[in-house]
Amino acid sequence: MVAVLTVFACHLWHWPRGGFVGVDVFFVISGFLITGNLLRSAEANGTVSFRTFYWNRIRRIVPAATVVLVLTWLAAVWAFQPFRAHQVGVDAVFAFIFLSNWRFAFQGTDYFVAGATVSPIQHYWSLSIEEQFYFVWPALIFLISVFVLRKAWTHSHRMRIAGYVMAGIVAASLAWALYETAHSATWAYFNTFARVWELGGGALLACAVGALARIPAAVRPWLSWAGLTLIAASLVLISESSAGFPAPWALLPVCGAALVIAAGVGGEPRYQHFLRNPVATYIGDISYSLYLVHWPIIVILAAVMGGAGAPYSVAVVAASFGMAIASYHFVENPLRRADWAKAKGAYRDLVKRRKRAVKPSTKAAGVGALALLTLGLVGFVLQPVESEVAPPSVEEVTAAEPGPAGSAAPTTGPEAKTLHGEIVAALQARQWPNLNPSMESVIQGPLVSPDIGACGQPFNPDMTACTWGSGTAPVRAVIIGDSIALTYIGPLRQIAENSNGQLQLHTEAMFGCQFVDDLIVNSDERLQDGCPARKQHAADVINTMKPDIVFVANSYGEKSVSGRDGQMSAGEWADSMKRYVDSFRGSVGKVVFLSPPPMDVNISECFGTQSNPPAKCISRVTSRWREMAEAERGLAQTLGGAWVDSRPWFCSAGKLCPSFVGTLPTKRDAAHMSPQYGQRIAPVIAESLKQAGLP
Repeated sequence: MVAVLTVFACHLWHWPRGGFVGVDVFFVISGFLITGNLLRSAEANGTVSFRTFYWNRIRRIVPAATVVLVLTWLAAVWAFQPFRAHQVGVDAVFAFIFLSNWRFAFQGTDYFVAGATVSPIQHYWSLSIEEQFYFVWPALIFLISVFVLRKAWTHSHRMRIAGYVMAGIVAASLAWALYETAHSATWAYFNTFARVWELGGGALLACAVGALARIPAAVRPWLSWAGLTLIAASLVLISESSAGFPAPWALLPVCGAALVIAAGVGGEPRYQHFLRNPVATYIGDISYSLYLVHWPIIVILAAVMGGAGAPYSVAVVAASFGMAIASYHFVENPLRRADWAKAKGAYRDLVKRRKRAVKPSTKAAGVGALALLTLGLVGFVLQPVESEVAPPSVEEVTAAEPGPAGSAAPTTGPEAKTLHGEIVAALQARQWPNLNPSMESVIQGPLVSPDIGACGQPFNPDMTACTWGSGTAPVRAVIIGDSIALTYIGPLRQIAENSNGQLQLHTEAMFGCQFVDDLIVNSDERLQDGCPARKQHAADVINTMKPDIVFVANSYGEKSVSGRDGQMSAGEWADSMKRYVDSFRGSVGKVVFLSPPPMDVNISECFGTQSNPPAKCISRVTSRWREMAEAERGLAQTLGGAWVDSRPWFCSAGKLCPSFVGTLPTKRDAAHMSPQYGQRIAPVIAESLKQAGLP
């Protein structure tokens, strides 16, 4: 039952929401199996043999995992630009030493936010957590065994004490997971201490096998199907927008997996053909190898094939199972079962050129793996070549994009006209020019200059260091908002410093802090915790300074309110924005909303793939951007302020947005413009502000 439950869990990884659920099921299975092995070893030998346990773990886990890491890095060198292949190589090193979860946590990798660059080794985070857990848990069982031996107690005492210890660990870990999820869901997702309770749930089952074996046969099918129902329900109820994941929502798949396992202890339940048949059993056998190979194949083939279409799906499924079968039969099993006697025998046969008998199952596995890999290759060949994507036609480039109702017409000044011509030329490019700075340096470089970055931290900014322009300027402006606002400081500072003493600019913007009344979820707990105080401080500064202009710039991406399920609608965003602006509206001459760059293609992903031409990396204005723009423009009218359309700064006719203009990369990711491009468009922004009636 455990083996075939693993099949179900493995399938979940491939579903849109299944990745959230499959890992929880895997953790329970792993905790049950490994703890059971440890307790049986302690019963047979009186204690835990660390040498045997860790050697068996190394033989079981490391060979296949290492082979997949090496192959993934080689595939990344083939598929990606050098800078991204290097990132994959670093990820592989952390995965090899079982620390990848902490690497992704410190990087701010967010499973719940679209647009982030996806590592083909990202799935190794769960394997890292498992091995960190098993670095400590055997030592605890060893201490328990020593204590039991000294007391001359029975095996039941050992099981009971192990259960008490693990129950305490589970309770503490679950409490920590609830706390961390409420404050930083993404950090909790990768944090070992916030995930131990899921492994511990399986360990508790292993400590209670005696009691579970006495479950009546008539009850077992009900438990099994109830468990599957809970797991299926979690697929519907848990999503990217669910607040409270991994805790408490992960309780649903964890409890479901526990019920299925409990139903199979001491005897398989009847009426459970869904999980128990020869095909399912075999897939359960290869599940570890399938887990290792499926994600690199999905990510790398998506990069080179576009990630959509029937050929892509065929290639992913066939290659995943083909590689998994090959890994299981020719890497995982041989190395796990290898010993010196077999190795010497194989060497002697090789030297003497003697044929070795090959099992029929091994031959069948080789043929099956080769057939599936061939099918995957066929799918790869049949997929249209992405590098043949043609640039948009002149008609498509120049076709006008309807702006929000009542919005100002695009800027028509000389600077804007010059920029528009450069944008049109970039949209029609068939090859990447020699960019200066290089796209790699922009992607890997800082979001803003160090002095601006220092002003965007959770602590209150230094008034002198975070103010630019003449102290006697007749027009004073304050900018507030998240990282989008911080990227706009560069060109606005340039405008202030070139204003002949007419404009002074001060920033109260902060990384990861959406300047609205609600607290918006952020993957960085430090930033989210510091946001309310910074917003209040900004309002206090504005009410004290009484500036002529307050610029507001926030991301238009999907947003979740802390403590609330679901995503904010554009209308809810505007209402929350109004409540915040009302806290200082009476102290401001005019509130000006700077719309962010249209968020679409992540240039790190797109340019990072070697086969992608410039036309493949063109962004388009999304419906989400239009909805948010319309809501914000309406709010500006209500407040008597202004909404400034950013599309003429990044896009042709407001619709198609190239990833470079001239020799400058326009963005460094999906949402933020590059600092160098900010300098380029400063004169155009100045024209737009004048057109909006600003001094």
